[in-house]
Amino acid sequence: MSHGSARLTVHGRRLIVQRHQQGWKQAHIAAAMGVSRKCVKTWIDRFAAEGEPGLATRSSRPHSMPTKTSAETEAKVLAARAENR
Repeated sequence: MSHGSARLTVHGRRLIVQRHQQGWKQAHIAAAMGVSRKCVKTWIDRFAAEGEPGLATRSSRPHSMPTKTSAETEAKVLAARAENR
């Protein structure tokens, strides 16, 4: 299943690759699919590097959160909220 902001499903990504293999220009694929040329290039390149598994939906969650609020600060904020209710 695609995440909420994904413009294409796996089927749509596969269609991009198929059209590219049929000789379509990237700009024409983009126009037909309603996506940017950069998006088309991303999926073509990913398919070239990884094959069919490269078209699978990936998590859009960040790998790390370097600026995450500390547990101590979070506890203080929650206490202040509870106090002011």
